Amino acid sequence: MIAEKLIIPAPAVRIDTPGRVVLDLMLDHFDQHAVAVLDGERPVGIIHRPALLDRFLSMYGREIYGKKPSREIMDADPLVVDRFTRLLDLSELVVRKGKAAFTQGFIITGEGGRYLGLGSGFDLMREVTQMQIQAARYANPLTGLAGNVPIQDEIQRLLDTGEDFVIAYFDLDQFKPYNDVYGFRRGDDIIRLLAELTRAHCDETLDFIGHVGGDDFVALFRSADWEARCRDILNAFDAKCLAFFDSGHVAEGGYRSEDRAGNIVFHRLVSLSIGAVRVNAASFRLHQEVARAASEAKHMAKRMPGSSLFIDQRRVPAARKPVD
Repeated sequence: MIAEKLIIPAPAVRIDTPGRVVLDLMLDHFDQHAVAVLDGERPVGIIHRPALLDRFLSMYGREIYGKKPSREIMDADPLVVDRFTRLLDLSELVVRKGKAAFTQGFIITGEGGRYLGLGSGFDLMREVTQMQIQAARYANPLTGLAGNVPIQDEIQRLLDTGEDFVIAYFDLDQFKPYNDVYGFRRGDDIIRLLAELTRAHCDETLDFIGHVGGDDFVALFRSADWEARCRDILNAFDAKCLAFFDSGHVAEGGYRSEDRAGNIVFHRLVSLSIGAVRVNAASFRLHQEVARAASEAKHMAKRMPGSSLFIDQRRVPAARKPVD
């Protein structure tokens, strides 16, 4: 969900357009809440309908402002956002800008800062509310993290916008035997622990965390230090997970229970495997391709003993722009 969805095609004026022409434009477009002021194709200001009408309705307003160029009657500090700005990021920008940005709207630009249209605070609020409803509908009930549909949507969005990122697939090892010995409630506690650690070690302004289901999680990293974050999660999990085992099992490094064939075998303590893949839109087109590559990397990580990180080096794409 990006700002492009909010674009209201609206005529704009040049910096030397007289005020009376701007007024006539507003009167001709009664539903237009503002007019962007352009220098060439780039917006440099905005004229809001209420402010313009107040000036012309004042005594001698038409005589004073009718001949003034737009540059002298515009708000020279409008909120201008790129069309690929995420709606959640845009809502934060509007809040920081203040009440005026919500009531008066903002300008949306395209490549090279070219003017595309206007956006309104009402439309933004409506879309963000709808996103929150959808997120709640698809959230995992155990962890509250985004489920499969939002995960797929976010992967595809990153691919469509050409952003480089790293997908990390998290999976618990020896988890079924743990549930058999300790019960599903204790197993849920470990799943919640992993969710908390992943949240704590990700940058919420850059990274996306999702809960695929069961003991499987996904993180979409745009943080440059993603590998260090993954290793911090591994170390934190190994340290904190010990609290979920009996001391005797910790001392022995595991416990005995039935395997899938019904045989009593020794199972090691639960560990964490992470498979990571660098993703570039030049190498992947669809979210299904990314998910398949991440699953393969996860299976490679699970072949390694203990908690481990496997980084897929086979498909390192030619960098289009650095992960940041």
